[in-house]
Amino acid sequence: MGLTFDREHHAVVVGAGGAIGAASTRAFQRAGAYVTALDVDLAAAQRALAGGPGRAARLDVTSVHEVGRVAEEVAGDRAVDSVLYAAGVAPTSDVLALDWDEYHQTLAVNLHGALHIGQAFGRAMLTAGNGGSFAFISSAAGKRGEPGAAAYCASKFGLLGVVECFAAELAPHGIRVNALCPGNVDTPMLRSLAQAEAQREGTSAEEMLARYRAAAASGRLVRVDEVAATAVWLASDDASGITGESVNIDAGALTG
Repeated sequence: MGLTFDREHHAVVVGAGGAIGAASTRAFQRAGAYVTALDVDLAAAQRALAGGPGRAARLDVTSVHEVGRVAEEVAGDRAVDSVLYAAGVAPTSDVLALDWDEYHQTLAVNLHGALHIGQAFGRAMLTAGNGGSFAFISSAAGKRGEPGAAAYCASKFGLLGVVECFAAELAPHGIRVNALCPGNVDTPMLRSLAQAEAQREGTSAEEMLARYRAAAASGRLVRVDEVAATAVWLASDDASGITGESVNIDAGALTG
């Protein structure tokens, strides 16, 4: 049996329609939490709930006004105990060939959206006065650059800095802020990225996936449930002394 919350816990999962977001939604539910599942794709957010305790709503994280409105509605229904930011996009392009619209959209979702969520739900938590927890999905690519990932790395490196600042600001109020840094997680997004990188390098998607596996000391991809379990743990009292940290979930990719 896994971790369970000692009392009713309200978790907000942003990007609940994605592979990591959906796995985290289910993991929070198994731990006894009520989950508000938010995603730009409402149907995907609803599927993530799978009939378990919670509600789904559409949210475009790039709109600061929409984020503020939804956060007010969600927190008004019931106090928020934890927020997981799992929204993200992952383009691939060399710096010399950057598509600037794609670059700005990557930062808008991966970095600016995280700030929108942190500000809106942070204000709600401060008003409630019950403390709380944030976890933001960064990446191993937020700690080490790699070819073709300038836009993605810029957003994820930046997010780690935001987490450290936000953690220092909210710690006096009993609110913890951490980052999760997955390596290559076996998701549809990773496989799509493998296909795009394969085209860029003139090889096959299977060859790229083999490289992703080999990049980890464990010689494998990370599973979505491993990321989800860490997200639930960071939201629990078992992690009450942890804030301002970036937790690697990379099967050893950053050990070398």
